[in-house]
Amino acid sequence: MKLDVQPLEDHQVKVIAEMEPAALEEFMRRAARKISRETRIPGFRPGKAPYDMVKRHVGEEALRQQAVEDLIDEYYPKILDEAQIKPGATGSLEEIVSVDPPKFSFIIPLEPTVELGGYKDIRLEYALEAVKEADVDEFIQRLRTNYATAEPVERPAEDGDLVYVKFSGKLTKPAEGEDENVFPERPAQFIIGNDVIQNRDWPYPGFNESLKGLSAGDEKTAKHKYTKDEKDEALRGKTVEFKVTVQSIKALHLPELNDEFAQTVGQFETVADLRKAVQEQLEVAKKDETDDAYYTSLIDKVIEGATIKYPPQVLEHEVEHMMEHVKEDVGRQGMELDAYFKMIDKDREKYIEEEIRPAARRRLARSLVMDELAKVEEVKLEEDDYNQAITATVSQLQSQPKPRKTKEKVNPDLVNNMTMNELSRKFNIKVLERMKAIATGHGDDTAKPAEAETPVEGEATGAKKPAAPRKPRAKAKPKTE
Repeated sequence: MKLDVQPLEDHQVKVIAEMEPAALEEFMRRAARKISRETRIPGFRPGKAPYDMVKRHVGEEALRQQAVEDLIDEYYPKILDEAQIKPGATGSLEEIVSVDPPKFSFIIPLEPTVELGGYKDIRLEYALEAVKEADVDEFIQRLRTNYATAEPVERPAEDGDLVYVKFSGKLTKPAEGEDENVFPERPAQFIIGNDVIQNRDWPYPGFNESLKGLSAGDEKTAKHKYTKDEKDEALRGKTVEFKVTVQSIKALHLPELNDEFAQTVGQFETVADLRKAVQEQLEVAKKDETDDAYYTSLIDKVIEGATIKYPPQVLEHEVEHMMEHVKEDVGRQGMELDAYFKMIDKDREKYIEEEIRPAARRRLARSLVMDELAKVEEVKLEEDDYNQAITATVSQLQSQPKPRKTKEKVNPDLVNNMTMNELSRKFNIKVLERMKAIATGHGDDTAKPAEAETPVEGEATGAKKPAAPRKPRAKAKPKTE
């Protein structure tokens, strides 16, 4: 077999494979035996018709087509092996250059590759802020607000009041073709006062304070210019004119902060117990928030210095995977995808190009870099990790509602998926912690395990491994010579 391997720019290779002329004859005879077994030929038992009779019955072209398909099925793995190609996705048959001798042109996606660059030189300080007494006070104040009673009043709004309004917001200078109604008219409620955090920053900081002094039936207009780093891209650097109509005002009566209140909101005996629980809850939340921001920034820095290559098919697979998740999420809300696209005023193609594909690139880069970090740093799961994952799965299953039928068994696939998801989470945490040790200057303090359990390939590493070689997709029609 003669092979001509030509690298392409998009991390694929073009392989022109030419087989011996005798190969076609051999596979045509194989095809004849196969057709003889599967097709009724008058005068012969299944599988007993001679070659010439089969060729006459189905036609030489049909016989040759079957032979070519079978030949490709058998030779494609040999081509990958002989050319030392590690495919990243299923290849495609680009062209049948000739049938006799058999000569085919394939486009084969390569396995993704990652060169991490100088990731060990990255330095990023990890700073976890302490939870302050003021944070606990603010949380408890919100808790008291949630348990407050509301009394209608006929007076101008004051600090602590709950104000019901209708409001809308329009761009003062919309661009051509831009919808000026960035805040379509809607009802909303706001609590006035800096001692509560509800609605403090929406639709802009200080909006609730601007309602002070207004009475039911009053109308007010106000302009606000958003900063260039506003979270909502549609509002960045834009000026919006708001129109507000006050519908009603209620005075909020907050419960007294005492032991009785603490017992009302949970299993606490005293206010001190409540404050301690709130403190612990806020500490966990702050650490989670800090970790998320830190690790996102850290892996972004690794990605910036890395060289990542993958074929377009791998990205398309990630796009399809993410779209399936979108479909499931939308379905849980009782909507079809088309209805969702209409609601957000985007067609499918625009949504994929603007939302999904960029996110898929980021996810793919992160996944590939995480896998490479794990490999280079020899991060592995240990026996305790597997035991903890199983325990976590069992605990999660026990917390779910029991099936109506006591004899009904838990789906083993569900158990396996839950366990593997937990293992994947644990594995990713280990990789991130290893990278954190390096970035904070403690890389040498974290010894690589000499012996540890190796995760099942492609399941606990967070990244999908390339599929095994399969029959290439046919794109070409035979061209005889």
